[in-house]
Amino acid sequence: METRQLAGGSKISVTPLTLGTWRIGGAPFWAPQDSEISVQAIQTAIGAGINCIDTAPVYGMGLAEELIGKAIAGRRDKVVLATKCGLKWKDATIGGIYKDLTPQSITQELEDSLKRLGTDRVEIYQIHWPDPATPIADTMNALIKMKEQGKILEIGVSNFTLEQLQEAIGIAPIACVQPKYNVLEREIEADLLPFCAQNHIGVLAYSPLASGVLSGKYGKDTKFDDWRDGKNFGIFRPETFVKGMDQVERLKEVAEDYGMTLPQLAIRWLVEQKGVTSAIVGCNNPEQVEENVTAVSLRIDSQFLTAIDTALAG
Repeated sequence: METRQLAGGSKISVTPLTLGTWRIGGAPFWAPQDSEISVQAIQTAIGAGINCIDTAPVYGMGLAEELIGKAIAGRRDKVVLATKCGLKWKDATIGGIYKDLTPQSITQELEDSLKRLGTDRVEIYQIHWPDPATPIADTMNALIKMKEQGKILEIGVSNFTLEQLQEAIGIAPIACVQPKYNVLEREIEADLLPFCAQNHIGVLAYSPLASGVLSGKYGKDTKFDDWRDGKNFGIFRPETFVKGMDQVERLKEVAEDYGMTLPQLAIRWLVEQKGVTSAIVGCNNPEQVEENVTAVSLRIDSQFLTAIDTALAG
């Protein structure tokens, strides 16, 4: 699989697909996963040529990082590890999660992550969510120190607005951002995406399937039994969800025309977007990994993106 330079001046290159491990962590966000199958999925991704794995301590309260550590044992040189800091937990519930970007906290978080991952460094260390209670300068200076120590190679941020990103890069170089971006949720096209392109900042886009909406599994009357239940934001606002499901039905027709599944269409659309460095794609098992990897090699023509835009417009 080809690789793309993470950011201007960076020595790190990543594949167009990054393996996301949120779901592998299981509870409290998702149903428990089979750990052995999760390890197999990670190893399948590496074998298929994916070189970047994205994770976070809060994914399964450390479990996702531990499983990655097991999966990459003996394969460390083949992997770009991207983990995060700033979300901690009082207990193993969604309500027990809280933000803490103080230098003392994130310094300890990094040490804990390194231990779980079984490594002495991570290539990309990202602020998971902004923490209004901690001055960004305090956090960035702590990250600079980690970089000087060689424990992290590049600094990234996730879920930052353009204004927050601009403040952060005034203190330390930011190699990449991690925003939500998919064919149905395209808010970053207004400001964040062009800014990153102009400033040679990498974009690792998450949620290519719009939290499952683009999986093709759901309908307008679907009731979720996980963190998506009762949500009233983004794609899950009632009126937005209904519109999105109408668009999904039309996108299925485009996918069929190109001989691909709906998830493959969504992934390929994201990979083809200017300014996107890598699409973070989750998985439950090796079979899903193989389906996702195929998305980047399926034949498309010059009308592919136009056909998708036409379907979205109805």
